[in-house]
Amino acid sequence: MKHTTRSRRTVLAAAALLCALPLALAACSSGSGAPSAKDTTVGVGVEWGACMREAGFEVEDPDDASVESGVLAAPPGAEQEEFQRAGARCAKDAGVQGTSKADKQEWERQYAKVASCIRENGYEDFPEQRPGGISTEGYPRAEEVGFETAMHDCLAEFAPDTKTQNVG
Repeated sequence: MKHTTRSRRTVLAAAALLCALPLALAACSSGSGAPSAKDTTVGVGVEWGACMREAGFEVEDPDDASVESGVLAAPPGAEQEEFQRAGARCAKDAGVQGTSKADKQEWERQYAKVASCIRENGYEDFPEQRPGGISTEGYPRAEEVGFETAMHDCLAEFAPDTKTQNVG
């Protein structure tokens, strides 16, 4: 798998997915938690990647932890909601279980603090965000040099467990 530097859009998309995908997964979770023969031969990242390619997305196979946590960024040019729906379906098909309500509530609190931090760091016009996500779509100042630093610093302070992996 190639390693790439995280772009601002990747971080932002992953932040949004951090909450959106697990929310969808929680509604669809199933399974006993015991490994099956399928689990021991092919990881969920490989299964998820194959399923997403079948759904029309050009992605590489992510690591299993990224699929299990729901932290996956849509490839450039992909429609975000469509990617999330397909990602949730593929994760379910790969046997990934959903996220707890407590985790989802914690993510909502964390990302509300991240958005507030961004505003306090010179981007007062940063738009209101949907609960549990961060998006810069339609925000023209997201292209400014200092914005990426502010976003990174705020994520590090208020959502330090945020991980991203560009699968595109």
